[in-house]
Amino acid sequence: MGIDVSLIASLILNVTFLIIIFGQFKKINVLREENKRLTPIENNDEWMALASEKMKTLGDIKTIKYLREEEGMSMIDAKQLVSALKE
Repeated sequence: MGIDVSLIASLILNVTFLIIIFGQFKKINVLREENKRLTPIENNDEWMALASEKMKTLGDIKTIKYLREEEGMSMIDAKQLVSALKE
């Protein structure tokens, strides 16, 4: 009898946690869409000039780190920008 109660309690907790997790996923997706809408579209030439200047003084990896931390770029975007400048 004690095992049945613990199994039911465990099942209820698991279902509750799944509902919370899916609710958080929905909130995250809404926030991502809002962030895309609110983030200003920067001029690509400005990014290229800034990255080029930083590459001369800092090098590739530190330029990527700078673009991510100071300018808010994603890792992929920063790497692609630095790769485009190297070519």
